[in-house]
Amino acid sequence: MIAFLSLIVLVHSVFGDNLVEVLQADGETTLISLVQQAGLADTILGGEYTIFAPTNAAFSKLPQATLDSLSKDTTALANILKYHVVKGSIHKADASNELQLETLAGTKIRFNIYSHNNVVTVEGSKITHFDLTASNGMVHVIDTVMMPPEGNIVDLVAGNSDLSTLLSKVQSAGLAGALQGDALTVFAPTNAAFARLGSHVLDNLRRNPRLLKEILEYHVVPHTEYSAGLYNREYLRTLDTHHDVIRLGVSSTGRVTVNLNSHVTKADISATNGVVHIIDHLKLRMISYLTLAVIVQSAFAGNLVEVLQNDGETTLIALVQQAGLADALLGGEFTIFAPTNAAFAKLPQATLDSLSKDSTALANILKYHVVKGSIHKADASNELQLETLAGTKIRFNIYSHNHVVTVEGSKITHFDLTASNGMVHVIDTVMMPPEGNIVDLVAGNSDLSTLLSKVQTAGLAGALQGDGLTVFAPTNAAFARLGSHVLDNLRRNPRLLKEILEYHVVPHTEYSAGLYNREYVRTLDTHHDVIRLGVSSSGGVTVNRNAHVTKTDISATNGVVHIIDHVLIPARYLFSAILGRK
Repeated sequence: MIAFLSLIVLVHSVFGDNLVEVLQADGETTLISLVQQAGLADTILGGEYTIFAPTNAAFSKLPQATLDSLSKDTTALANILKYHVVKGSIHKADASNELQLETLAGTKIRFNIYSHNNVVTVEGSKITHFDLTASNGMVHVIDTVMMPPEGNIVDLVAGNSDLSTLLSKVQSAGLAGALQGDALTVFAPTNAAFARLGSHVLDNLRRNPRLLKEILEYHVVPHTEYSAGLYNREYLRTLDTHHDVIRLGVSSTGRVTVNLNSHVTKADISATNGVVHIIDHLKLRMISYLTLAVIVQSAFAGNLVEVLQNDGETTLIALVQQAGLADALLGGEFTIFAPTNAAFAKLPQATLDSLSKDSTALANILKYHVVKGSIHKADASNELQLETLAGTKIRFNIYSHNHVVTVEGSKITHFDLTASNGMVHVIDTVMMPPEGNIVDLVAGNSDLSTLLSKVQTAGLAGALQGDGLTVFAPTNAAFARLGSHVLDNLRRNPRLLKEILEYHVVPHTEYSAGLYNREYVRTLDTHHDVIRLGVSSSGGVTVNRNAHVTKTDISATNGVVHIIDHVLIPARYLFSAILGRK
């Protein structure tokens, strides 16, 4: 098939129609008429060019006043048409995201490629038909007439009287330079949007340029997002200090909202360095109050103990005082992962009673929740480990599908409470220091003695001491369910035993907060077979339908263990004679 197509392209290049004839054959009559009116036909026939050709329907979308104006001003018309033409033959395969090409008008046009919906745009206009080959170039059909930008984003804002408040705030915050960088998307609030904040909030922003700058940066996305690439429930990271996200809503009619309450009233205003979308509310829903709290706390807030008190973590404070750690927390800069009162209430009463009698053990557990320095949410990365004051490490996990961040499997419910000497993140479960690596954990649990024996027989103990592992650990009873005949076969076949044991190991850390229904997870076995997880509405977890997780989230220094009540068998062995099945 490819040879035939190549032959057509080759023949077309030698004998095919020129660019004007290709446009005529594709039915772009309005464009041809305007090219002739502007006296550009000879230019287009006198070299090799690529034309981004608006359809007749694209021209009909222009306001009649614009069309009337262009019909009277051939210089302006020619400039717009030249903005749709670049030198040489540019194929679809040559396009890359954010690629810019210089046009005959002397200004550049930008490609964007949106993989989620397979759309390619040029200056936000969707390319609907690619690679119409002519004897002297190439044609790509687009659905919107591109209008040459009148400058960069700052110029664009300065030239729009309805954005004068935004311009003033950008200048006050010293942000004009940043907005002259390349490939930016700005959600630009109107004067009315600022007025909706009220005089008291505006006064606070006037007095606090750092807060103002952070809020303005929250309106900037560091890549180009035209409306053709936006989709419902899309999350975009912004330019603000913490790289906070904005959430987009796109209705079936194409109406776009930002953070639920802000509406895009005018989209796709191209600038030489990106695109502007005008919005009717400042985007404060997700950031402003948190940012305000951070800044106020940095200047006026109390120390770590006082921040914990203000957030209502009374149980933690009482235990810190009981363990004699209050002075230590005030004597340096620390980050505390602070369990809520409810988190402590989830501990067995016997554990609480034991800790109340053993201040050394209590202090060790509390120190396990503290690391040196100020660690922000933005500093976290998946599988990142931090050393605690207890001398052991805690592990971050980031689960993108549900936007959960955990530390040793405990969900962080509130980030970045800033104190004068550090940072607090609130967590929903008390973290218990692990008693060793995964092999140590299995060896220390009498209900996993069969598993330990099998691991040793299969020579798998070394592999289970690697880092970042999840083990679904079958109990002694789970092995007993296989029956003596199957166990005998496994005893005689160490390679099969090793493969089945590896099928219980996932080569990354999967705490229960990150599991979801119908999740498929690849394992460590030779064929990297997958296990299928089921998560019920009540939070119960099954593996491959018949194995139930009876105890979750047992942390080890190198990962996590979940105990299960059945041995997992790869699908290819389920009915194998080697397992004694028929």
